[in-house]
Parts: sequence; structure tokens; C-alpha cells
Amino acid sequence: MTGLKKADVSRREFVHCVACATAVAGSLAASPMALAAQQAVLRGKEAVHEFPYGAVRLTGGRIKQHYDHIAAHYLALDNDRLLKVFRQNAGLPAPGPDMGGWYDADGFVPGLAFGQYVSGLARIGATTGDKAVHAKVAALVDGFGKAMIAAKNPYAGPKAQEQWAAYVMDKYVVGLVDAYRLSGVEQAKTLLPMIIDKCMPYISPVSRDRVGKVDPPYDETYVLPENLFHVADITGDDKYRAMAVHYLLNKEWFDPLAAGQDVLPTKHAYSHTIALSSGGQAYLHLGDPKYRKALENAWTFMEPQRFASGGWGPEEQFVPLHQGKLAASLKSSKAHFETPCGSFADMKLARYLTRFTGAPVYGDGLERTLYNTMLATRLPDSDGDYPYYSNYGGDAEKLYYQKKWPCCSGTLVQGVADYVQGLYFHDDNALMVNMYAGSEVRWDRPGGAVEVVQETDYPATDHIRLTVRKPGNGRFALKLRIPAWTKGASLRVNGAPQAVAPGTLATVSRTWKAGDVVELTLPQPLRTLPIDDQNPNLAAVMRGAVMYVGLNPWAGIGDQTIALPAALEPMPGQNQSYRAQVEGRDLVFVPYFNVDTERYNTYFKTA
Repeated sequence: MTGLKKADVSRREFVHCVACATAVAGSLAASPMALAAQQAVLRGKEAVHEFPYGAVRLTGGRIKQHYDHIAAHYLALDNDRLLKVFRQNAGLPAPGPDMGGWYDADGFVPGLAFGQYVSGLARIGATTGDKAVHAKVAALVDGFGKAMIAAKNPYAGPKAQEQWAAYVMDKYVVGLVDAYRLSGVEQAKTLLPMIIDKCMPYISPVSRDRVGKVDPPYDETYVLPENLFHVADITGDDKYRAMAVHYLLNKEWFDPLAAGQDVLPTKHAYSHTIALSSGGQAYLHLGDPKYRKALENAWTFMEPQRFASGGWGPEEQFVPLHQGKLAASLKSSKAHFETPCGSFADMKLARYLTRFTGAPVYGDGLERTLYNTMLATRLPDSDGDYPYYSNYGGDAEKLYYQKKWPCCSGTLVQGVADYVQGLYFHDDNALMVNMYAGSEVRWDRPGGAVEVVQETDYPATDHIRLTVRKPGNGRFALKLRIPAWTKGASLRVNGAPQAVAPGTLATVSRTWKAGDVVELTLPQPLRTLPIDDQNPNLAAVMRGAVMYVGLNPWAGIGDQTIALPAALEPMPGQNQSYRAQVEGRDLVFVPYFNVDTERYNTYFKTA
């Protein structure tokens, strides 16, 4: 409560403001018709729409392999262990071992990622239809609810309320939102208002920018609006919409971004990028184009910040542009960026922008980030060790964070659960294939259900085959993203060639029949990406969207000049490995997502 005593606006005044806004707007009934009417009036326009969880299913390939592994890992986490800190806080019997690390009552942020575990599992359950996953979600919500009802303080330890009260509440909320919407847990809907009411006395009534904060509390209240908009939809209570609007970080973030000002430098990268998702929901609910423009400009300003992987650096802050800061970071301990947290935020931003614009450039970005960050993280162990940073310095390794159960243990399961959300989009008349992976999509539309099957070993190979299993009335277009980096792509529909161009959506309009086949070949040329404008000869190797690294680098390799990518030749019998002769030695390059515990080097001096 210490932070509130210094706030410019008192808690009582803030509640009064929200109450006034609610009285003016009027509380809407929570009936489906009322919610539909509310959303129809307020929603900003989308060029294309996401499919609901369950409409897209992974069937094979590298993405599914990772998805299944992570799903199994979180399903196997012990319920009593996850709930123990909340039961202890409520004075209830608390069986099971301690979690340890950040999660326990004396940890850095007690109980911080519980809601994200529930959220990710609910998304996985809705996608796969696995009843055991839904049962776990229901059991976790039940145990959490009982503890919250009994507890005087909703935070499982003092550091949670003192340091990240808003952050932790946001995770509680998203877990309950997804448990209700995706796992059908009615109790979650009932708990939402109670949990928010219990948390609010500990949250600053003023949305402050985190920049410059050295000591807690790290308010990050600007992460709240995205899920508060969802709570307004679920409950039909407009006070949550008013609360969401109140916490939008307009002055420091959305207003200057919308005006074309690059305000990224020195900002905390993850929290401000995840705040862009709040801007996405603000656009959908309020219809103000300012928020859409802010997201578009933020993406543009982020591009020069990116490593070849698609992630930003160095570490947790955006850097001033055109100062060679990324290259300089390779020589320090900050040659890394936050992952999976940063990846999760970035992938959500790409999906929002795809929805708002329909443009293929955001699919290119989503694909690069997915393959080289989230998919490339080191797999977690059984006792709370999770990846936190990816290192791009010389002789690097994929390391766990030094404390158990860090924040990335929560974004990892949410991000992987959302793999299916980036594969396909649709409007009223077209199905957009945004990414390529073994999968199936079902599109329920007025003209009848459409089902399309995608078969591919991409990115190991270049060939994708799409088969129309059910055509509905057959009257729809198929749009396929042709990445900007490809050369010589080809497209055939039932054997007949169609024109394609890199950086566009190849559109096929016809009356489809069951059994129609679309074959797409996307050559993935080897190329290099310089680390920044000031260091054009310090570059990483890319094959298509995938970043490659040199395995087991020797001392001094960073000072040797290599004619990349020309020096690379395929490894015999392997379609994803290459080697280069460097002064009589073999340097082997593999996809970064295939690296486990080996050391590697990412950036090389190129001829």
C-alpha cells in the first residue's frame, strides 16, 4: 500500500471515477445478445479474423513436436504444488512440495505465473479437445478460488503486491478469462469480479511508465487493459471497460507512436510491447484508429532493433537506433533478448496487425520470431528451470534463468499454445494461409463448412500441399502468403500454374470442389542479415525464415572472415545442415531451433 500513499489520485477518487463512467455508459446485461450488440457498436474494423481455438489442429512437423512436448510438460505439473503458495496464504491445508524460486511466498514474485499456466492449458485443451487438460484447468481454478475466497490478501507473498501488483493481477485475470471461455469453467466467471476487487487496493490508480524505475514498485499498470476489455465482454459490466481505458498508457506510448514519434529507446521492451496488445483491444473495442496506427508505427520502429532471430536487444530495453548498439552488445554480457516473454509479446503484435491490415509482412515477421525464438528455447526441466534469454554473443550457450519459475515459465506455455493462431486467418470470402505447417483448418461459414488439409515438412523442405477436404458451397478465395525473402516460388492448382510474387498474397479465386489440390513451392535461399546498418559485414546466416548458427565454435572464430553464404555447402544426406571450410576446419551450420546444449556462434565477419 506504500505506493498508493504517494499517488496523485487516491484509490477512493479512482473508484469514484470508474463508477461515474459506468453510470454514464450504463451497465450492459451479460446476455449473448447484449454482448453482441455492445461489440458490434464498439469494434474497430478487421481486414481478416483469427479462427477460434479448436478450428485449427496441428498434424505434424517441427512445430507440432514442440507443441506436444510443452503441452505434456504443463499437463504433468502437480496441482498441489502449483496451488500450495495460495493455500498457505489463505491458511488452508497446503499439501505438496514447494515450488521454489520466484514462485514461493518469499520469492521474487510469489505465484506470479499461475494464471498463465491456467491460460495456456485452457488454450491447449480447446485446440486439442483433450478432456484431461480441461479437467486440470477446472481443478486449478477450483483450488485457486477456494484459496482466494479464504484469503484476506489476494497476493501470495509481500513481494508480489509490493513489486508487481498489476502484473500478477493481469495473470490471474487472463487465467480466469481463458478458463471460462475455452474450458467452460463457470466458476472462473464468478471469480473474476471478486479477484479484481481484492487486487485493486494494491494497484496504483495512476498508470505510470516504468522507464527509469530502479526500485519497486514496478507498476506496469499499462499491461492491464487488454484483459480488462475481455472481462467487460464476459461480464457485460462496463466498469471494466472504463478501467481498461483508464490504464491505457496514452501520453507516454500510444499518442506519440500514433503521431510517428519513435519513443522506443530506453523503454522496457517486454512490458511496452505487451502493452501494444492493450492497444489492439482498445482499437477493437473503442474503434479509435489512433491505436491501430500506434501498433503499425511501433512495428516499423522495432525492425532495426531486431537480431536475425526476430527478437530485440540488448536485454530488456530498446536501444537508440543507428548507434551500432546491437553489434556492441555482442562483446558484453547483454548479447541477448528476453524470451519467451519478448517472443510472446511480439507474436501477439504480429497477429493483431495481420488482423487489422491483412498484410503479409506481419506473417513474415511472425514466422521468423516463432521459429527462432519461442520454438528455439531450451526445453524446461522438471524443477522450475526455464529459458529466459537467448544469447547471440561468441561461444554462446542456451542457459536457464538463474532462478526457478521465472516469468517466462508463464509466457512459454501461452506462446506455444498460440502456435495454431498464426497459421490461418479469414474474412467473409477468403481463407488466408499465413504460415506453413502440417495442419488442418475448419472454417464454418454461411455457405457451408470448409475444411482444408495442409501437408508439408517445411521448413526442412520447400514443398507445401493443400487439399480441400470439404468445400462448403465452394465459393471462396484462397490466399497464400508468399514470403518476401523467397525467390522462384511456384504455385499450381490441380496442376495448372498460377502467378506468384514475393512479399504478396497469392490469391486463387474459383469454385472449389472436394479433392482440389494446391501445391506451393517456396525456395528458401541462404542469405545473410547484418546485425545493424553500421556493421554491414557482421552478419548471421538465414535460410528462408530460419536463423542458422555455427556449432562448436573455436577460439578466435569471431575474428576470421568467412565468405557467407557462398562458402556454405549442404551436408551429405541432410536437408537442414551446411558446412563451410574455414582455414582447414569444418564449421557446421544448423537451424538455431535444433541446438540444445551445444555451444554456438551467431554472427560472423563476412567477406
